[in-house]
Amino acid sequence: MIKLKLNHRTYKLPNRYTIDQWKAVVRLDMEDPRSWPQILAIALDQRVAKFMNVDEDSLILGASLIINEMSKRRVGTHIDFTKISIGKFVDLDIWLVSGTEKHIDEILDTLCEEPIKYIDEALWMIDQYSNFRISTYRSYAGLFGLNDRGEQEDVDPSEWEPQKIAKGWYKVLVDLADNKILDLDEITDQPLYKALTFMSLRKERALEEQQRQLKQKRQHELSRNRK
Repeated sequence: MIKLKLNHRTYKLPNRYTIDQWKAVVRLDMEDPRSWPQILAIALDQRVAKFMNVDEDSLILGASLIINEMSKRRVGTHIDFTKISIGKFVDLDIWLVSGTEKHIDEILDTLCEEPIKYIDEALWMIDQYSNFRISTYRSYAGLFGLNDRGEQEDVDPSEWEPQKIAKGWYKVLVDLADNKILDLDEITDQPLYKALTFMSLRKERALEEQQRQLKQKRQHELSRNRK
Protein backbone atom coordinates (compact mmCIF):
# COMPACT_ATOMS: atom_id res chain seq x y z
CA MET A 1 0.00 0.00 0.00
CA ILE A 2 1.30 3.45 -0.99
CA LYS A 3 1.35 6.11 1.72
CA LEU A 4 1.30 9.81 0.96
CA LYS A 5 2.22 12.56 3.44
CA LEU A 6 0.38 15.85 2.90
CA ASN A 7 0.50 18.77 5.37
CA HIS A 8 1.91 16.56 8.12
CA ARG A 9 -0.86 14.01 7.67
CA THR A 10 -0.36 10.56 6.14
CA TYR A 11 -2.91 9.14 3.72
CA LYS A 12 -3.08 5.59 2.40
CA LEU A 13 -3.78 5.37 -1.31
CA PRO A 14 -6.30 2.67 -2.27
CA ASN A 15 -4.97 -0.60 -3.65
CA ARG A 16 -7.45 -0.33 -6.52
CA TYR A 17 -9.59 2.44 -8.00
CA THR A 18 -13.16 2.20 -9.12
CA ILE A 19 -14.41 2.94 -12.60
CA ASP A 20 -16.37 5.89 -11.21
CA GLN A 21 -13.20 7.36 -9.68
CA TRP A 22 -11.37 6.94 -13.01
CA LYS A 23 -14.20 8.64 -14.91
CA ALA A 24 -14.12 11.57 -12.50
CA VAL A 25 -10.35 11.95 -12.86
CA VAL A 26 -10.13 11.68 -16.67
CA ARG A 27 -12.65 14.49 -17.02
CA LEU A 28 -10.13 16.85 -15.39
CA ASP A 29 -7.36 18.78 -17.11
CA MET A 30 -4.23 17.06 -15.82
CA GLU A 31 -2.06 20.01 -16.81
CA ASP A 32 -4.08 22.48 -14.75
CA PRO A 33 -2.73 22.83 -11.15
CA ARG A 34 -6.31 23.46 -10.00
CA SER A 35 -7.11 19.85 -10.90
CA TRP A 36 -4.49 18.31 -8.62
CA PRO A 37 -6.37 18.82 -5.31
CA GLN A 38 -9.46 17.40 -7.04
CA ILE A 39 -7.55 14.28 -8.10
CA LEU A 40 -6.44 13.72 -4.51
CA ALA A 41 -9.95 14.30 -3.19
CA ILE A 42 -11.44 11.79 -5.66
CA ALA A 43 -8.81 9.12 -4.98
CA LEU A 44 -8.87 9.48 -1.20
CA ASP A 45 -12.62 10.08 -0.92
CA GLN A 46 -12.10 13.37 0.89
CA ARG A 47 -13.33 16.93 0.55
CA VAL A 48 -11.26 18.89 -1.96
CA ALA A 49 -10.85 21.71 0.57
CA LYS A 50 -8.45 19.50 2.54
CA PHE A 51 -5.89 19.70 -0.25
CA MET A 52 -6.22 23.31 -1.37
CA ASN A 53 -3.28 24.48 0.78
CA VAL A 54 -0.94 21.58 0.08
CA ASP A 55 2.38 22.65 -1.45
CA GLU A 56 2.79 22.23 -5.19
CA ASP A 57 5.49 19.56 -5.05
CA SER A 58 3.33 17.35 -2.85
CA LEU A 59 0.33 17.89 -5.09
CA ILE A 60 2.31 16.95 -8.20
CA LEU A 61 3.69 13.84 -6.49
CA GLY A 62 0.29 12.76 -5.19
CA ALA A 63 -1.58 13.36 -8.44
CA SER A 64 1.14 11.59 -10.44
CA LEU A 65 1.06 8.54 -8.17
CA ILE A 66 -2.71 8.32 -8.43
CA ILE A 67 -2.79 8.67 -12.21
CA ASN A 68 -0.06 6.04 -12.53
CA GLU A 69 -1.93 3.62 -10.27
CA MET A 70 -5.16 4.20 -12.20
CA SER A 71 -3.38 3.21 -15.40
CA LYS A 72 -2.47 -0.26 -14.17
CA ARG A 73 -4.11 -3.41 -15.53
CA ARG A 74 -5.43 -6.56 -13.88
CA VAL A 75 -6.59 -9.69 -15.68
CA GLY A 76 -10.34 -10.14 -15.72
CA THR A 77 -13.04 -12.20 -17.41
CA HIS A 78 -14.71 -11.16 -20.63
CA ILE A 79 -16.98 -12.64 -23.27
CA ASP A 80 -15.64 -14.64 -26.21
CA PHE A 81 -14.96 -11.84 -28.69
CA THR A 82 -15.21 -14.22 -31.66
CA LYS A 83 -18.87 -14.87 -30.79
CA ILE A 84 -20.07 -11.27 -30.95
CA SER A 85 -22.49 -10.06 -33.61
CA ILE A 86 -21.65 -7.67 -36.42
CA GLY A 87 -23.90 -5.13 -34.68
CA LYS A 88 -21.91 -5.27 -31.44
CA PHE A 89 -18.66 -5.03 -33.38
CA VAL A 90 -19.91 -1.88 -35.08
CA ASP A 91 -21.10 -0.36 -31.79
CA LEU A 92 -17.77 -1.07 -30.13
CA ASP A 93 -15.93 0.30 -33.14
CA ILE A 94 -17.72 3.62 -32.91
CA TRP A 95 -17.41 3.87 -29.12
CA LEU A 96 -13.67 3.13 -29.13
CA VAL A 97 -12.93 5.62 -31.88
CA SER A 98 -15.11 8.26 -30.22
CA GLY A 99 -13.23 7.88 -26.93
CA THR A 100 -13.08 5.18 -24.26
CA GLU A 101 -13.52 7.79 -21.55
CA LYS A 102 -16.86 8.83 -23.07
CA HIS A 103 -18.28 5.36 -23.60
CA ILE A 104 -16.65 3.08 -21.04
CA ASP A 105 -20.00 2.06 -19.54
CA GLU A 106 -21.42 0.98 -22.91
CA ILE A 107 -18.17 -0.80 -23.82
CA LEU A 108 -18.07 -2.76 -20.57
CA ASP A 109 -21.77 -3.66 -20.75
CA THR A 110 -20.98 -5.26 -24.11
CA LEU A 111 -17.70 -6.97 -23.18
CA CYS A 112 -18.50 -8.24 -19.68
CA GLU A 113 -20.88 -10.99 -18.65
CA GLU A 114 -21.00 -9.61 -15.10
CA PRO A 115 -20.71 -5.99 -13.90
CA ILE A 116 -17.22 -5.01 -12.76
CA LYS A 117 -16.19 -2.34 -10.28
CA TYR A 118 -12.51 -1.60 -10.75
CA ILE A 119 -10.76 0.30 -13.53
CA ASP A 120 -7.66 -1.92 -13.67
CA GLU A 121 -9.81 -4.85 -14.76
CA ALA A 122 -11.85 -2.67 -17.12
CA LEU A 123 -8.78 -1.29 -18.90
CA TRP A 124 -7.32 -4.77 -19.28
CA MET A 125 -10.52 -5.98 -20.94
CA ILE A 126 -10.58 -3.02 -23.30
CA ASP A 127 -6.94 -3.64 -24.21
CA GLN A 128 -7.75 -7.27 -25.03
CA TYR A 129 -10.69 -6.28 -27.20
CA SER A 130 -8.67 -3.56 -28.95
CA ASN A 131 -6.08 -6.18 -29.92
CA PHE A 132 -8.85 -8.47 -31.20
CA ARG A 133 -10.37 -5.59 -33.16
CA ILE A 134 -7.15 -4.67 -34.93
CA SER A 135 -6.45 -8.34 -35.64
CA THR A 136 -9.91 -8.64 -37.21
CA TYR A 137 -9.28 -5.63 -39.44
CA ARG A 138 -6.00 -7.12 -40.58
CA SER A 139 -7.59 -10.53 -41.22
CA TYR A 140 -10.11 -8.87 -43.53
CA ALA A 141 -7.66 -6.34 -44.96
CA GLY A 142 -9.03 -6.74 -48.48
CA LEU A 143 -12.57 -6.05 -47.35
CA PHE A 144 -11.60 -2.87 -45.53
CA GLY A 145 -9.18 -1.68 -48.19
CA LEU A 146 -6.22 -1.81 -45.83
CA ASN A 147 -3.96 -3.44 -48.40
CA ASP A 148 -3.91 -0.15 -50.27
CA ARG A 149 -2.33 1.58 -47.25
CA GLY A 150 0.92 -0.37 -47.33
CA GLU A 151 2.13 -2.52 -44.49
CA GLN A 152 -0.73 -3.87 -42.44
CA GLU A 153 1.41 -3.63 -39.33
CA ASP A 154 1.04 0.14 -39.55
CA VAL A 155 -2.76 -0.02 -39.55
CA ASP A 156 -4.33 1.45 -36.43
CA PRO A 157 -8.13 1.80 -36.71
CA SER A 158 -8.18 3.84 -33.48
CA GLU A 159 -6.72 6.75 -35.46
CA TRP A 160 -9.68 6.92 -37.83
CA GLU A 161 -12.29 9.67 -37.53
CA PRO A 162 -15.43 8.74 -35.52
CA GLN A 163 -17.88 10.30 -37.97
CA LYS A 164 -16.36 8.50 -40.93
CA ILE A 165 -16.36 5.22 -39.04
CA ALA A 166 -20.02 5.59 -38.06
CA LYS A 167 -21.14 6.68 -41.52
CA GLY A 168 -19.11 3.95 -43.20
CA TRP A 169 -20.54 1.19 -41.04
CA TYR A 170 -24.09 2.46 -41.48
CA LYS A 171 -23.70 2.33 -45.25
CA VAL A 172 -22.39 -1.22 -44.99
CA LEU A 173 -25.31 -2.38 -42.83
CA VAL A 174 -27.89 -0.68 -45.03
CA ASP A 175 -26.30 -2.32 -48.07
CA LEU A 176 -26.43 -5.74 -46.41
CA ALA A 177 -30.10 -5.14 -45.61
CA ASP A 178 -30.72 -4.26 -49.29
CA ASN A 179 -31.89 -0.79 -48.20
CA LYS A 180 -34.75 -2.29 -46.15
CA ILE A 181 -34.84 -0.62 -42.78
CA LEU A 182 -36.95 -3.38 -41.23
CA ASP A 183 -34.18 -5.89 -42.01
CA LEU A 184 -31.44 -3.92 -40.20
CA ASP A 185 -32.00 -5.62 -36.84
CA GLU A 186 -31.75 -9.05 -38.44
CA ILE A 187 -28.50 -8.04 -40.12
CA THR A 188 -26.91 -6.61 -36.97
CA ASP A 189 -27.70 -9.84 -35.09
CA GLN A 190 -25.62 -11.92 -37.52
CA PRO A 191 -22.35 -13.45 -36.15
CA LEU A 192 -19.34 -11.22 -36.83
CA TYR A 193 -17.22 -13.64 -38.86
CA LYS A 194 -20.22 -14.87 -40.85
CA ALA A 195 -21.07 -11.29 -41.85
CA LEU A 196 -17.46 -10.30 -42.63
CA THR A 197 -16.83 -13.44 -44.68
CA PHE A 198 -20.02 -12.86 -46.68
CA MET A 199 -19.03 -9.23 -47.27
CA SER A 200 -15.53 -10.30 -48.36
CA LEU A 201 -16.85 -12.82 -50.87
CA ARG A 202 -19.32 -10.32 -52.27
CA LYS A 203 -16.59 -7.72 -52.66
CA GLU A 204 -14.32 -10.25 -54.38
CA ARG A 205 -17.08 -11.14 -56.82
CA ALA A 206 -17.76 -7.49 -57.53
CA LEU A 207 -14.06 -6.87 -58.22
CA GLU A 208 -13.90 -9.94 -60.46
CA GLU A 209 -16.91 -8.68 -62.40
CA GLN A 210 -15.29 -5.26 -62.77
CA GLN A 211 -12.13 -6.88 -64.06
CA ARG A 212 -14.12 -9.02 -66.49
CA GLN A 213 -15.98 -6.00 -67.84
CA LEU A 214 -12.75 -4.00 -68.11
CA LYS A 215 -11.06 -6.83 -69.99
CA GLN A 216 -14.05 -7.16 -72.28
CA LYS A 217 -14.01 -3.43 -72.94
CA ARG A 218 -10.30 -3.46 -73.76
CA GLN A 219 -10.73 -6.40 -76.13
CA HIS A 220 -13.58 -4.59 -77.84
CA GLU A 221 -11.47 -1.43 -78.24
CA LEU A 222 -8.54 -3.45 -79.64
CA SER A 223 -10.80 -5.18 -82.09
CA ARG A 224 -12.33 -1.88 -83.19
CA ASN A 225 -8.88 -0.25 -83.64
CA ARG A 226 -7.71 -3.06 -85.88
CA LYS A 227 -10.52 -2.44 -88.38
